[in-house]
Amino acid sequence: LDIVFAIEADDLATHVALAQAAQAPQYRIITVPPGQPRTKPRALNVALAHARGAFVAIFDAEDQPDPGQLRRAFDLFYRNPDAVGCVQARLNIDNHRASWLTRQFAIEYSALFDAILPVLVRLGLPVPLGGTSNHFPRRLLEHVGAWDPFNVTEDADLGIRLARLGLGVRMLDSTTWEEAP
Repeated sequence: LDIVFAIEADDLATHVALAQAAQAPQYRIITVPPGQPRTKPRALNVALAHARGAFVAIFDAEDQPDPGQLRRAFDLFYRNPDAVGCVQARLNIDNHRASWLTRQFAIEYSALFDAILPVLVRLGLPVPLGGTSNHFPRRLLEHVGAWDPFNVTEDADLGIRLARLGLGVRMLDSTTWEEAP
């Protein structure tokens, strides 16, 4: 297990917090060098260049994936080695009671990850991925060019590029909880 935290060079507070909290040998902090564009997909590409291993999973800082999610994703790849380009776990909102807006996020996430994406998968249609809880075989991720650093919908774009190569997406029966803005 290789856990890479990608942080911007000028985010000193996060760097200090991670240096104190992420002491185990499987944790590494990668500093994204200054440059443009300053986007999540650019940071993901920097992290990918430093990552080790045959599989890559993406989580945001506030994510709380179900225990065992990585093993279940790997099992789907193991059972479908040539057909699966990405395993997408469900996302949902853990602070849905905080406000009207957080309830709207929860409704949107439930509609997308519990209904729309599973139907697209079942019909064999391209799947616009969510931005986190994506699991990829590294070789396929690199083959499609990883993330477009200039695209703020880099996740959906990546799902479409996987589909163009005939690579499917599988939905994982696992939920990652995150906080709505």
